[in-house]
Amino acid sequence: MGKFVEGSYPSVQDAIQAINALITRGYSKEEITLVANQNKKNEITDVSITVTTDSSHEALKSYQSDIEKGNIIALVEEDSSINDEQKTGSANYEADSPAEDPAPNPKLDANAPTDNSFSDNSTPGNVPVGDDDNTPGGIPVDDHNDLTGKQL
Repeated sequence: MGKFVEGSYPSVQDAIQAINALITRGYSKEEITLVANQNKKNEITDVSITVTTDSSHEALKSYQSDIEKGNIIALVEEDSSINDEQKTGSANYEADSPAEDPAPNPKLDANAPTDNSFSDNSTPGNVPVGDDDNTPGGIPVDDHNDLTGKQL
């Protein structure tokens, strides 16, 4: 199988992000090689990807100056089990336009009549507030302090 260049990255962090994207798209770590000059190769630590200074592969011809400048090149082995959408990262499986609600729920309509037997609130938008300590759901009242802690 052939190889292709995924990209040229100025920093180790950028290269790692590209590796993660490749893995997400279906490539294995064994199919990815980072190519860099010796100085940049020494900066790349704690990665489980092959890192090399060998830039003789045909796919790297147009990236020689990038490697010399210190960029990191992601060289990837072609994988026949990965489709074109996965290769480009364009397979998000989302519709081009938002889905329409096939049957809106009439109970959610703002103009629908309410038949809520749990509510004694006759004015929509007003929330009844209890002020007695003994009623379930009521708000406890401290007769000696206000909300700021000042005595009344």
